[in-house]
Amino acid sequence: MTKVQLPDGCTGLDMADGRRYTAAKAGGQVEVSGADARYIGTSFYGQSGIMAGSQSLTLGTKKGRWCDPCRFLAQAWSDTCPRCGAETTPLTTAGDVHE
Repeated sequence: MTKVQLPDGCTGLDMADGRRYTAAKAGGQVEVSGADARYIGTSFYGQSGIMAGSQSLTLGTKKGRWCDPCRFLAQAWSDTCPRCGAETTPLTTAGDVHE
């Protein structure tokens, strides 16, 4: 499960297949399945920040993928960098640091 930080005032997410993720309070977090997290992260809403309002949509995993040209840590499901399109490489541990 992946936690998604909802924007202020938002109480949940309605998915296209009818599932609903409800937060304990408005602007809180919901835990979504891995498939839904990937969908949200790559959707128009996740990429453009429309879902975020005044704050960013936060999707996180323990491991990520590194983009050398951008020096950017992408999400674990990003085979290519969302910034420059270069291939990313998986981190070997959650604490990997690239200098």
